[in-house]
Amino acid sequence: MTNIEVYIPRILGSVTKTEIIDTFKRMDIGNVTSLDLHFKVNENNYSYYYAFMTIGLYSNILANNFKNSIIKYGMIRLLYDEEAGQYWEIKNHLDKKERISHKQQTNVPFYRHSTLRSEEINTAIPKKYELIKPYNMWENRVDFIENRPNILL
Repeated sequence: MTNIEVYIPRILGSVTKTEIIDTFKRMDIGNVTSLDLHFKVNENNYSYYYAFMTIGLYSNILANNFKNSIIKYGMIRLLYDEEAGQYWEIKNHLDKKERISHKQQTNVPFYRHSTLRSEEINTAIPKKYELIKPYNMWENRVDFIENRPNILL
């Protein structure tokens, strides 16, 4: 069992430690071995928590996809309450000494239990799509159509 240290910057004030621990078990990701939950009130006077935790990952595809996506993107969004549409942004936790200021990616995976269960995640872009020029609706030219590769073959 491998461990991963993660950080969740915002957790609703109504969510309990038990719910957090049970979510990772229920989603077959792993056992939360350590959970450090901190209370905070924002500028609009709404209470919330942020958390640092260590998760002992299970040996399965879900846990591998969870870990690999966090390492690759630095953050994922994990849907923990599908009915209410509630999710956590889960970030890879780095010690303050190891942090480097960098631009955060905005295109990160959004997972729920069923999408984590899929096969190993392959994020490579197929070669036939690499050369496609993005469409610009404000261009008044049609020559961009002539230079596009035929990807439907």
